[in-house]
Amino acid sequence: MSKKKKKAAPAKKATTKKAKKPARKAGARMASAGVVAAPRKRTAAATIFVYQIDGQSRVRTSPQLLGAGPGQIEWTVVNLTSDAPVDVEISWPNESPWGGKDPLVFRGNLRKSLEGARDGHYKYNVTANGYTEDPELEIPEM
Repeated sequence: MSKKKKKAAPAKKATTKKAKKPARKAGARMASAGVVAAPRKRTAAATIFVYQIDGQSRVRTSPQLLGAGPGQIEWTVVNLTSDAPVDVEISWPNESPWGGKDPLVFRGNLRKSLEGARDGHYKYNVTANGYTEDPELEIPEM
């Protein structure tokens, strides 16, 4: 009897891995060139909620401690009691970061630049519909 010839198993294709390019090191390249990036300007945002409890208006500012860096501060008013815009006053018991004690009065939202603002920890009063709350603002040394 003759022996049957076995078929050879099909050859497996070798998988080749693609070589990855090394990550760019922009920081090292820029540092060696003597280039220093300017600090980014950003907007620190606080939301002032106006709501009612037992028919009396209340105000809540979030966050209670607003940390602001170089850039600007933006206060936004959200009226949960009606669709009517609410007059909001931000006043400073001592002195504002920009100097003076002039209150900021606005509706909707207010964006204020931190140019010329002094660093420090400030308490301020938010008044809307006859109710006052006292959150805080912290401006680090820039």
